[in-house]
Amino acid sequence: MPVRYLPMASTKRSIGCHVSVAGGLSRALAHGEERGCDAIQAFPSNPRGWAVPSPDLAEEELLAQGVVERGWPLLLHSPYLVNIGAPDPLVHERSIINLGFSLERGVRLAARGVVVHTGSAKGESRDEAVTRAGETVVDLLEAIPDSNILIELTAGSGSLIAGTIDELADVFEAAEWHPRLGICLDTCHLFAAGVDIASETGRKKMRASLKEIGPERVKVIHVNDSRDGLGSRRDRHARIGQGEIGEEPLQKILAWPELKHAPLILETPGDAKENGEDIAIVRRLISSKSRAS
Repeated sequence: MPVRYLPMASTKRSIGCHVSVAGGLSRALAHGEERGCDAIQAFPSNPRGWAVPSPDLAEEELLAQGVVERGWPLLLHSPYLVNIGAPDPLVHERSIINLGFSLERGVRLAARGVVVHTGSAKGESRDEAVTRAGETVVDLLEAIPDSNILIELTAGSGSLIAGTIDELADVFEAAEWHPRLGICLDTCHLFAAGVDIASETGRKKMRASLKEIGPERVKVIHVNDSRDGLGSRRDRHARIGQGEIGEEPLQKILAWPELKHAPLILETPGDAKENGEDIAIVRRLISSKSRAS
């Protein structure tokens, strides 16, 4: 089956942010332009509910055409309730239905993929949840040709399945290293989960883990600072340079050659003006000469 990731041969690094689709999917284009994006991410349905909307094919076509005309990578982010490793049969079934809708919509929109959190064990062993998550991923990808799932590392709170790259490797193993299974790195989540990306030693350890799982699997990077300290287990994003990570560590990671193919999506707090300012900061960071470390 063909892989529908958009070509990544361009030397220009695509940078953007998560945008609202209130008022119609195609509104994402205007929101992206207002913020100075050349990549966007959006929710395919209500981010805090199970219900999925009836497909609006006209709006989907407008958005799909718009991102192609602009040359923007498009990412979708599945709703927060989705838990592909859930032991509760009802939650698991709802997760499959909801993520399936997101994947099908992603194919119609020619999105790079659908970002989904790793999920939670919720009272059973992590090994059982990892196995269920891996099997669910394979079933969905095989059922929906051309779809792509991008698993996002989480902040590590509660009984979550994967907060580090090494833990994520277990999910990939359970999914038999499916070729259309990718990674979404989130800098805030890594830091909150205890990965010390603010130090050179921590970044070296992370880079070694990334080499093991395959940096080519990283299809998008969520660039966020963190409101809380290392290992806080709290998923609270901060504006770039205004949190506990800081600009320099982010700049070092974004300079890694093995990750330069991945578009950068910001999920920082603020209005359109502040989002645009953060995007401009990241553009400055990647354009400045910095030794990767």
